[in-house]
Amino acid sequence: MPNRDGIKQIRALVESIKQEIIFGRLRPRERLVEDDLIRRFDVSRHLVRSAFAELQQMGLVTRRPNKGVIVRDFAPKEVDEVYEMRALLQSEAIRRIAFPVEQALIDQLEETHAAYEAAIEAHDLKQVCALNNDFHHTLFSASNNHYLTELIHRAWIETLGIRCYAIGDPQLLERSRQDHRQMLDALRAGDRTKLIALCAEHIWPALEAYKVAHGGWQYSQEGRPSLRIAVSR
Repeated sequence: MPNRDGIKQIRALVESIKQEIIFGRLRPRERLVEDDLIRRFDVSRHLVRSAFAELQQMGLVTRRPNKGVIVRDFAPKEVDEVYEMRALLQSEAIRRIAFPVEQALIDQLEETHAAYEAAIEAHDLKQVCALNNDFHHTLFSASNNHYLTELIHRAWIETLGIRCYAIGDPQLLERSRQDHRQMLDALRAGDRTKLIALCAEHIWPALEAYKVAHGGWQYSQEGRPSLRIAVSR
């Protein structure tokens, strides 16, 4: 068991690698070399392997025979299933929010969104990512179901390597900003149906960009089973 300093080093290493995945500096299928990380972060091999174990548990990396630890990639069927589940879970969270929503929730989301817009204008992508996470976590936590929120968070973390495509692309980032504003408008109007549709639709642009960049998968409106499921109930 690492001591307190060792635990801090592991957490710092995990966070550093996670940020590099978020911003595309580490790409799907890219190998993480133990010796490189040992030299770069001045840590022991044991701590690097402990960090790998945490990242694997989070679903960000995987071990491959003869390749070691690599940034997780997704097979076409797997990525579609992950995103279908994200749409279902997020839609269910919105269904469980008590409407009309309390003003305190809207105020909190407005404050986070204002900071998010300011971070976009400042080109502070690390803060953009953190505030985007805060916005969605606050919204889905309003379902008042801890286990549902945790499942959403788990899928959210696992797909970091896909969602990064919506952070680094200015057009996708602007679309995300507009989506958040429309979600707030739907909350204020008490329009649950519109909010469910917005939250389901919100996840697809990053996936489109990922599919184009990795594997050349064909993308079409008909290939969105999760969206149809999410808004049909």
